[in-house]
Amino acid sequence: MQVILKTAVLAVALGAATLPAAAQVTPDNFAGGRVSDLAALCAAGPSDPNVVAAVNFCHGFLMATGQFHAALTRPGGRIAPLFCPASPLPTIAAITAGFVDWARANPQHGGDSAVEGVVRFATAASPCPPPANRRGRAAARPQ
Repeated sequence: MQVILKTAVLAVALGAATLPAAAQVTPDNFAGGRVSDLAALCAAGPSDPNVVAAVNFCHGFLMATGQFHAALTRPGGRIAPLFCPASPLPTIAAITAGFVDWARANPQHGGDSAVEGVVRFATAASPCPPPANRRGRAAARPQ
């Protein structure tokens, strides 16, 4: 089990190495709660001394946001989904890279809460089809 975990962390870290260079992770990134903080954690490279903690934090945050959204927007419920992921779901590495790219392309959201940024990213990356029962009107979504 421990070998599998180390191998997975190494694979993610090596995948992160393909991202553009990022500043090293600081303790403030773990407590900041902003889009820019989460993006810094998600972009941590293999040479960063905090890469394991940063990647674990990033993945946990992304997965928790997605699971919470899914729990709130169950089929037949009263809350419409804000985003509609593909099936099968993309890998966590692909979601992470996509979020980092989105955050870099949208620096105006760097000070927003991390969860708001993740939802904005997911809404842009995985938009839902317009609801059939509202012809001609798209549901309100975060920009």
